[in-house]
Amino acid sequence: MLLAAVLFGVGLLIGWSYTMLVMVATSALILVAALVLFAFGPGLDLIHLLIALGYLTAHQSGYLFGAYCGVQYQEKRGRQSPSP
Repeated sequence: MLLAAVLFGVGLLIGWSYTMLVMVATSALILVAALVLFAFGPGLDLIHLLIALGYLTAHQSGYLFGAYCGVQYQEKRGRQSPSP
């Protein structure tokens, strides 16, 4: 649960500052790392796949929240958003 909270925070910071390309790269890195750790550790089964998807969900929801807040902040300051 703590790792999901950290991934949400990282996603929030990425969404606030960077574009979707960085999000895709970090999501791929999280998925590969989780699958490798679970495959060589306790074994890869359905519960571990669901845990990896939970980590991705936390990371990507943090990104969406950060992107939304970043756009709202920039609109309040009267600047053009770098988001496409």
